[in-house]
Amino acid sequence: MTTNITIKQVRAALKKWGNFWLKREMGRGFKSHSISDRTGQPTGGFSSSEAMSVPDDIELITSIISRLRPECIKAIRARYVMGGTMAEASKLLGFDSKRSAEFWLAKAERSLMLELSH
Repeated sequence: MTTNITIKQVRAALKKWGNFWLKREMGRGFKSHSISDRTGQPTGGFSSSEAMSVPDDIELITSIISRLRPECIKAIRARYVMGGTMAEASKLLGFDSKRSAEFWLAKAERSLMLELSH
């Protein structure tokens, strides 16, 4: 049984996905000091991003995005992860123009819509 996902739902999911990864890239979401730093004793656990838990919905979108063309991935990052305008982000990521980035973004959003509808 398939469910029909709208472009509005895809964009809302991408916005949530982008905010999640933006916070992780900015260093938020991790404690400033590990428990072992405060107590002076090793805990034997992971102290890096390997210990970070990723929600299932974010992991699903990440998995789908990783299978897209590189241009689509860059366009999604330009729109949903990077700050600033689309024109600024598209230039930073190597697109010829804002219009080129928007073309690849539309292609990526449609691909996600199809994948999430199954």
